[in-house]
Amino acid sequence: MLSRGLSILRCFRPGEQELQLSELARRADMPKATAHRIVVELVKEGMLERGENGLRLGVALFVLGTRVPRQLELRDLALPYAQQLRHLTQGSVFVFISDVCGAEAALVDAVRRVPGGGDARGAEEENRASALAAARLFHAYGARAALPARREPVPAEDPARVQAQGFVVVRSRTGAVSIAAPVLNASSAAVGALAVAGPDGRVQPVKAAWYLQAACAAVSRSLRRTPECVPAW
Repeated sequence: MLSRGLSILRCFRPGEQELQLSELARRADMPKATAHRIVVELVKEGMLERGENGLRLGVALFVLGTRVPRQLELRDLALPYAQQLRHLTQGSVFVFISDVCGAEAALVDAVRRVPGGGDARGAEEENRASALAAARLFHAYGARAALPARREPVPAEDPARVQAQGFVVVRSRTGAVSIAAPVLNASSAAVGALAVAGPDGRVQPVKAAWYLQAACAAVSRSLRRTPECVPAW
C-alpha cells in the first residue's frame, strides 16, 4: 500500500497543478478503483487535496518536504549565490536537488527575475526549461537509476560530453532558455544543481554557464565541509 501511495504522489510532474483520478491511475499503472481507494486515504492524511479540476499535492506533503535536512542545507548554502546570479545573468535562478533515485530534479528555491508585461507564460516556460535542464544534468552524471518505463523519459544527453563541459542547455519552443550546472559531493556525484532561465537573447548561455560553474564550485566546496548534511547515496 505504501509503494502504491508513493507511486500516486510521484505522478505529478513539474508545472502540473491538478490531475484527474483517471490520469493518476493511468500513470501509476493501476486500476481506477484501486487508485480511488488510495487517493481517499492520501486526501484524509493531507498528502493530496481536491481542487476545482482534479487532485493536487497537499499541504502536509509540503510541510514534510520543508523538514528535509539536505534540502535545507543546500538551500542555505546556494541562496546567496542564486541572488548574485540573478543580477549577473538577468535571468531567474533555480536551486534543485536530485531525488533519492536520481529520477527527478526537485525544486528547492528560486530567485526570479522581474517579468515584463504579459510575461506570465514566459515564467512557466522558465520553470519547465530549468527543471528539464537539471533533470538532464542529473541523468548525465548518473545520479541514480533510470526512470521507470511507465513514466515520461528525460531526453538523453551524452554523459561524457555533459561532464566535459560541465553544464546543460535547454531551449523551449516558446523562446525560453535554461542553463544548469551541477553541485557535486565528495564522490563527484551531482546531488544538486543551479539553473538560470530567461528569454533566449536576454540570457546569454556561454556567459551564464561561466557564472553558474563558478557558483556551483563554491557551493560544492561548502557542502564538502559539512559531509554529515549530504549523505553519499
